[in-house]
Amino acid sequence: MSSANIEEMLRQGIEAVKAGDRAAGRKLLEKVTELDENNSKAWLWLASVVDTDDEKRICLSNVLHIDPGNDRARKALDALEGKKASTAADAAADAEIAPGISRRQLTLIAGGGAAVVVILLLVLVISISSGNAASAAATAQAVAVVQTGTAVVLQVTETSVAATATQLAIATPTLEATPTSARPTLPPEFTATPLPTVPPTVAALPPPSGLTGVLTAWGGRDTLNVGFYEFGYYNFDAGNTFTRVGEELGRDVRFLVGGQRVVYTRYNTIDASSTIDAVNTNGQQFESLANRWQGQELVLSSQMPDYASDGSFVVFIGRNSVGRNQVYYLSLIDNTLRNLSNDTSDYAFPDISPDNTRVVAVRTDVDGGTGTDLAVIDIASAGKFAITSDQNAFVETQPRWTADGSQVVYASIPANEPNNADIVVKTAQSGGLAPTILIRHPSNDQYPVLSRDGRYLAFASDRSGNWEIYIYAIDSQALTQLTNDPNPNFPGDWYQVG
Repeated sequence: MSSANIEEMLRQGIEAVKAGDRAAGRKLLEKVTELDENNSKAWLWLASVVDTDDEKRICLSNVLHIDPGNDRARKALDALEGKKASTAADAAADAEIAPGISRRQLTLIAGGGAAVVVILLLVLVISISSGNAASAAATAQAVAVVQTGTAVVLQVTETSVAATATQLAIATPTLEATPTSARPTLPPEFTATPLPTVPPTVAALPPPSGLTGVLTAWGGRDTLNVGFYEFGYYNFDAGNTFTRVGEELGRDVRFLVGGQRVVYTRYNTIDASSTIDAVNTNGQQFESLANRWQGQELVLSSQMPDYASDGSFVVFIGRNSVGRNQVYYLSLIDNTLRNLSNDTSDYAFPDISPDNTRVVAVRTDVDGGTGTDLAVIDIASAGKFAITSDQNAFVETQPRWTADGSQVVYASIPANEPNNADIVVKTAQSGGLAPTILIRHPSNDQYPVLSRDGRYLAFASDRSGNWEIYIYAIDSQALTQLTNDPNPNFPGDWYQVG
C-alpha cells in the first residue's frame, strides 16, 4: 500500500476517534501500525482508544522508541507508571500480614496507638459527611432552577431546499424493547445519489446580527493533537463576544437550565482518555461527574454528556466492561447510574427530549452488521425503536430534538460521499416520511444546534476550507458566519431566556 493511502487511512482513523467512534478509529489505526510500524502519530492516537493500561504502555513506548523527544507521549507514560506504582503501593499496604490486620493498619497502630486510629476515623467520617452535604446542596440548587419557554415546532418554508409544504405529521411510536440485531429492516428512506456540483463558498459571509441568547462552542488550536479544544460561549446579547470557560480542554459542551453551568467532555491527560465534568460558566464550582458513580459499575472513557431540562439527571456515552459504548443515565439527585441502551451495539451523541422522557442517539449495529442509524430510547422502560433504517446508505450522526420533541435534526453522510454531510430533519417516529434537507452543500455540514425558539440553526461547516460556525435563519433562509478563524470551531448548545 502506498504512503498516500496509509496517510489517508490515518486521517480517517483520527477523524473517527474525534467523532466518538472509538471502535472504527481503533480498527483503522491498528491497520496503519501494521502497514507502517514506525508511524509514531498512529501509535499515539492508538494509545487513546485501546482498553487497558498495558496496551497504552505498549503504544506509548512505541512512540518514544520512534520519537524519543515526544513530550506528550513521555508525560502520558510517566502518568501511567505513576498510577501503576500508586496501585502497587496501595495493594502492598492493604495486604494482610496477620489474620484480619493489614500492613497499613499495623503502621497506624504502631505509629500512635489505638487512639490515633480513632481520631483518624472520626476525621474521615466528618469529611465524608461534609462532602455529602455539599453535594446534596449543590444538587438541590440545580434542580430548583426551572426552565421556561414556548415549544416551537421546526418550520421549513416552501422555498427552502427540498422543504415540505406542511408540517410533518406526528405519530406516537410503540416502544419495542428488542436487541439491535433483531430490529426489522425497512426500505431505505432516500436514495444515495450524488449531490449537484455547487461551487464552494470561500469568502467569509457577514456575521450574524439580531440573535439572542448564548451559544457554547469549542475550538482553536488543538495543542495536544487529540481533538480537544478550549471551550466557552458566544453571547449574542453582547455583540457576539466569546468568553472562555475554565482552563481545561474539552468538547460536547451543553448548558444546564438557566445557562449558568455547563457539562462537557474533558480530555484526561493521566490515561489519554475522556471523562465528563461540570463547571459554572464563570469557571467556578468544578465537579468531576465520574465521582458520582464510583463503586456502582465500571464505565470507561465517559463522553458526550447532555443535561435534562430540569437539571435532575445527565445522560452520556461510556464504554462498558465488554468494550461497547453505551448510553448511561446518571441521577443528580441520588447518583444512581443506569445503562439505558444495555445491548451489543455501539452508541454515540445522546440527546434528551424536551420532556425528559426519551433519548435519541446514534446506534451502530456491530454484531448484526446492519450499519448505523438513529434510535430512540424510552428512559423509564429502556424500550427502543429505530427512526432511521437506511443502514449504511447514510450514516446519521449528532441528532438533536426540536423544541416540541416531534422531530429530530441531524447530520446525514451519504455512503458514496463520506466527506459531504448534509443537515436534515425527520419526524421522531419509526418509518414515516423521508427526511427533509435543511442545509445542502458539497462540503461537510455537521453539529446542528437549534436555538430554543426554533428560529435559527447553528452548525459547523468546512466549506471555507476550515471548520467554522454558521447560523441559518430558518424562516428567511439567510446564512451568516459566526467564526472566521484559521483554527476549527464547533457549536454545542444554544440557551435563550423565555
